[in-house]
Parts: sequence; structure tokens; C-alpha cells
Amino acid sequence: MSEEKQLRRDSGSAGNLLKASCLLLPEKVRPSRSAAEIARIRDSFHYMHGDKVDLFVYGTMMNDQHVRLLLNRRVESEPAVLHNYMRVVPPGAFYFVVRQHGAATQGRLLKNLTPEEIARLDAFEDEGNLYFRRVVVVRNQENRRRRCMTYVGNIPALQRSFGKEILFEDRYSLYLEKKIDQILEKIDPDRRDVTRRALRELMGSAVDSLIESHFDGNYICNYVMIQAFNEAKPPLLANVLAIEELRPYADNYIKLACKHIIFNQFVELIRHQFPDAVRLSKKYFRHGLAVLLGFLYYNRHGERIEAMMKEKSLDRIVPGRLYRDYAVLCISLVEEIYCREEMRGLCEYVESHWYSTPTPLGAELEFSHLGVRAVAGEPGEDPYYDGFFWFNDFDLRRRTWRMGGHVDSHRSVVAGNERHRGFFEYAFGRFNIVGDLSRPLFDCPWGMSTLINEAVRFLDIPPHSLHISMELPRNKLSYNSLNPNKESDLVCLLMLGGDLRKDETGQLREWRIFNKELDTNLTGSLNFSSRKYHYSRPDQSEDEASEVMEYKFMRLRKEETDYSNIIIALKGYQFGTHARPISIPPKGESELPEQRFMREWAAHPKALTRAEIHSFLDTIERGIKEEYQAAELGKRARTGLDNIAFSLFEKNTWIERNTNAAGEKAHEPGPV
Repeated sequence: MSEEKQLRRDSGSAGNLLKASCLLLPEKVRPSRSAAEIARIRDSFHYMHGDKVDLFVYGTMMNDQHVRLLLNRRVESEPAVLHNYMRVVPPGAFYFVVRQHGAATQGRLLKNLTPEEIARLDAFEDEGNLYFRRVVVVRNQENRRRRCMTYVGNIPALQRSFGKEILFEDRYSLYLEKKIDQILEKIDPDRRDVTRRALRELMGSAVDSLIESHFDGNYICNYVMIQAFNEAKPPLLANVLAIEELRPYADNYIKLACKHIIFNQFVELIRHQFPDAVRLSKKYFRHGLAVLLGFLYYNRHGERIEAMMKEKSLDRIVPGRLYRDYAVLCISLVEEIYCREEMRGLCEYVESHWYSTPTPLGAELEFSHLGVRAVAGEPGEDPYYDGFFWFNDFDLRRRTWRMGGHVDSHRSVVAGNERHRGFFEYAFGRFNIVGDLSRPLFDCPWGMSTLINEAVRFLDIPPHSLHISMELPRNKLSYNSLNPNKESDLVCLLMLGGDLRKDETGQLREWRIFNKELDTNLTGSLNFSSRKYHYSRPDQSEDEASEVMEYKFMRLRKEETDYSNIIIALKGYQFGTHARPISIPPKGESELPEQRFMREWAAHPKALTRAEIHSFLDTIERGIKEEYQAAELGKRARTGLDNIAFSLFEKNTWIERNTNAAGEKAHEPGPV
């Protein structure tokens, strides 16, 4: 017998002997207790005090923050031990207790819970399915017995979670979504699952905002939820179609809305069925990986989805059909196509290619049928979407919220439903457009490159430009305003990410700059890169916000492109030089020398020398080492640098061969 069991048995025997000896003593010799002490002992053995209940917890609810999230208050508690029950912790699954003679489970006793709080905990623990709430007896720190309640595991139901990684955040999200479903049933008594899913879709980011608010510790009552949902009702298509100028574009808009509904439903299925595959650190946008997987799955079935949309008339306006009817039909389409095992394979594919780096990333993608004229297009000039003027009429901000979808007029973001023309933009990680709130998407260059390509493939609107942003480390000099950018380094960046091609006369140009696509302000200044702050909460100060460097000069391409080269190069360049941003100068000041140089080079590109390219590569290597705080490059980083070198020398040779030699002479590059 183990020493622990022997001690437990001996102490029990000693206790029994003491109890027996006390009973045999004459009345006047027995230990006397005061009336107050007797009352306290009697009170401690009742698990209910009026309508209040004590609850023994032994898993995630031992965390005070988790309890506060659920109950919206700090609950008095104390350590306690539950004897003759064993706590079972399956790998990654829910904790539970089962009866086991001689076992003991350490936990905490939550005191004086109200019936409403117990009901809330029942909903969270899925009482009656995963767990059963039972009366038990525990001992507190003073070894006094206290009758209370606890949740005992329903093993057959819990076994379905074995082998999965299930965190409190996953369970809490599911609990909140169930609560939201109950609210939706009050709004619409149709209890079909497809109807509830359609309603959640039509609410857009309202559901996610409520969940995020809860995670931030802001308890939101049912009344506030109902108000939020009522304000997020979809448009009445009959009213929308009453606008005569809109009608020529209505079919394209409803098809675009339906594509995003289908995509969003794939994302929802992924998040619920594979939470461990899409989980990211809290500093990142929590839907980022699910968005990537959603694009991959949609595009894999793109032709079939297109045919089914046509078959169900989801690519055009159907007289009398409501917006909600379109949503229900989209969800039924998803149910026909979606295969859980196929999605599992995609999750494994992404996981096998995924790697993390120290630098959080973001991206903005612009699309338009008008190219650079998107922000200056005339009414009707865009024959497909009229410059996305009717974007909000079809509720596309709610359909595209996971991608930060909005119309970018290259002016301040217009709040509310005001119409304006511009680029259709995905601002990945920007989860609140009007409030200008964002989080980085993730930190994997391969993942970002894949996401960009899949988004272009999904949207089927001509791609225009790409912005890449990187979060700069705190407590370090992010850049030096007096530190200029080296001209040959800027040429290397343009060779990697710009748009070099010939004009109609055969003259080679860099079109993003030569075509004045980066001149986005009224003074016509070249906006190549900028430093800014990104806020993830509306109450954040500048000190709490993330400092970000955003590079804006890249061409977004229709063909498959490996953007990881330019992403790695930009990070290495920023950390290797700490050079100043090349942005809009303050009012009254002239452009920087770098801006004037790039205009000249874009009009008449010239090849670099071999030494200039190697100098740039040395800078990138130095920057990558600083990013990783490493003395040497790792294998992956070395491979990335080699790929950048190959691309640069190849593009440099191409520039030399294609430079219009009339009146100019290219630098002689060294041997590759």
C-alpha cells in the first residue's frame, strides 16, 4: 500500500476511533460546541442558501477570468477537494470527473451563485448532454465538509471530443453562438438550421462583434443583442431595384453577394469543425486562417459552384425573390458541395507548408474594371459594377467583412451607406472599416502569398494593386527620418514587385509610378510607403496601437505569382536599413530626392550593376538576421534569399535586353 493511501486510511481510522470514543464519554466530558458553531456546521452542509447555490469546479472554470466572462462578475471562491471522484483529462478534450473510490479531485468552490448564473453555466457546460449537474460533498481548506453541486461527465457524449484540441475560447464561442441562436429564434420563429444559418450570415459582422465584445469582458444583455440584429437587417430588393440607374448592374451585384455568402459558409464550417487547424494567437485576426482555407476550398470547386449558381438562378435577379431567399439557396448549395474529409486534407496541406516568423503581416488588394481610373470614373463608365457605386445597396460590406471589403476612393473612408466610386478592396485583417480597426492577418509569407493568389482567383475582377504591411517591433528604432533610401535598393524593390513592361512605342516603363498610380493625393505626391498606427480597439491610445510600415507600390497580378519573395525582401529591407518612409510630404514641402529619382527611373528604367544587386542582398540578409535576432540565416531564410537573388538577376538581365537604347546607355551588369 502506498504511503499516501496508508496515511489516508490511518487518518480515517483515527477519525472513526475519535468519533466512537466521544460517543462513549459521559455527557459532561464530551467536547462542547456553541450554538453558533453548530449552526455554521449545519449551514455548511447545505448546498443551497436561500436561492443561492455553491458549485465545485475543476477545469476551465477554475480560471477567474473565465468565470467573469460568463457571469459578468467576480465570484467569491475557495480551494476545495472532491473525494471519491477522479478527474479525467483526455488529450486535448474536455475535463470531466467520474466516481472512483479513494480518488480525490482538486478544484475550487464557487460560492453563492444565482439561479440565472447556474442556468448560464448549464448552457456553457451543455448540461444534460456532455455533463450532468449533481449534488456532492467537498472539503475546504479547513477540512470542513460542504455540500455543493458539480458537473459529472457523460462519458459516451464526451468521447466524441477525445483526441481533439478544445480550448476555453472554442467552447465559449460555441456557447455564445447558441445564445445568439436563441435570440434569432425570438426574431424569427422558423427553427430550421438553414434559416438560422442564413440569419447569422445576413447579420454580417454583428455576431462576431458580440462574441469579441464578450471576450473583451463586455457582457452584453439580450436586449442589446436584439437591437444589434434588428439594425443589421438585409435590404429589401424591391426597394433597391426601384432605383432605375442601378438596374443594369443588379445581376452582377447579386451574384457577387451570393459568391461571398457561399464563401462565408465554407469559413463557418471550417471554424466549427476544425478549430485547432485555424487557431491563431490572439494578436492576429481570428478568422485569418479560416479565410485562407475558405478560398482554397471554394476555388477548388469554382467551376461546379458557378454551374450550380446558374442552375439555382443565384447569378441574377429573380422577381419576387427576397435577399434572405438568396442566402437560404446559397446555404443549400454549400450543403451539396461541402465534404468534411476533403477539407481535412486541405487543413493538412496548409499545416505542412506553414511556418511562423517574428513579423506580423497584413495586405490590401485593389480590384477594378477601370484600372487607375477607378477613383475618377464617370457614372456608367464601368459596365459591370458602375465603379462599385451600389456596393452598400446590396449589403456587400456585411458579406465581405471577413476580408475587410469596402470601396476605396483614395480619400477618407466614407461612413455609413453613402455611395462613392472607387476600387473594390480587400483589406485583410481590417474587421471594422468604419471604425478603422484591424489586426494583422498572420506572420507566414507563404500563407500570405497563397491567400493573395486565391483571393484574385476567387473574385474574378481585374486585379490592380497590392499593399503589404508589417508590424514593427516595439522599443526599437523603427526608422530614421534622416536616413534616406539608397537608389539602387529602391530599383531592386521595383524589380521584385513593380510592373515593368513596354508601352505602345516599345519603351520600357515601370507602370505603377510612370502611370501616376501612386499619386493618390491632391498634390500629386508619390506615395511609395508610409508609416502608420493600426488600432484593434476603439479605446486604444497611440502608445498601445501597433506601429506599421506599409509598402504600396506592388502590382497585383492575375497570373499565379510567388509574393513571398517580395514579402521577405520588404521585411529584410526595412529591418536592414530602418530607412524613412517615402510618403506624402508635409504641406509646403517638396518631394524627397527618392521620389524624384523613382519618377525618372520609372520613365527610363536602367539595369543595375552586379555590385549594386549584391549590396541590396547583403542588406536583406542583415535585416533578416535582425528580424530573427540570429547570427546566421536558417535554412528556410537562406533559401528565400537565394530565390530573391535569382529573381533580381533574371529581371536585371531582362531590363538590359529590353531597354530602349535611343539616347541612353545602360550600366554594364557583371556576370551572373
